[in-house]
Amino acid sequence: MPKIVDHEERRNHIAKAVTQIIIRNGFDRVTMREIAAEAGCVHGTLTRYFPDKRSLLVAAFLQVFNESHARTLDCTEGVRGLEALRRMSQALLPFDDVGSENSRVVLSFWDRAAQDPELYDIHHDNIERRRALIRTLLLQAREDGEVDPDFDIEQGVDWVSVHNAGWQMMAVLLPESTNDEKLRASIDKMIAELRCAD
Repeated sequence: MPKIVDHEERRNHIAKAVTQIIIRNGFDRVTMREIAAEAGCVHGTLTRYFPDKRSLLVAAFLQVFNESHARTLDCTEGVRGLEALRRMSQALLPFDDVGSENSRVVLSFWDRAAQDPELYDIHHDNIERRRALIRTLLLQAREDGEVDPDFDIEQGVDWVSVHNAGWQMMAVLLPESTNDEKLRASIDKMIAELRCAD
């Protein structure tokens, strides 16, 4: 009886192999040969699922972002406003129990997206999804009286986005300056300043 192959699971496994190479060696070592070795398959298997390296990079990026987005939705379920925003930030930032691996992959994709129009468009669309969630939580905070009635929502979206992206960058480029205590303190300060913003 022929073996039944779960093609979606195989695609996800191969995409995960790409992120493991990026974490370990950076983008420059992402070759079809390296991916095949990491995924434990032959080159022909890769091309059956992904026609070229670019399609693999796109799949890996989408996998990383979708997993991250799912975590933020899970941790904010049942809460709203500033508490949900706090939990979302905690889920995204590189605390010790998560490590900086995801941040390293995110930074690699930022660099690649800045040079590749197709990856830029995909990255832009997904960042807008994240910003839409932040916008929703800030609007809830304003509705609930957690922030001032004239609070500038779009400025708040920018602020939270930059705060979280900045700590991801620090985790990769200045890991000695990034620890759980600093991350918690930074999130607390952000939430406190949002709460009392004029």
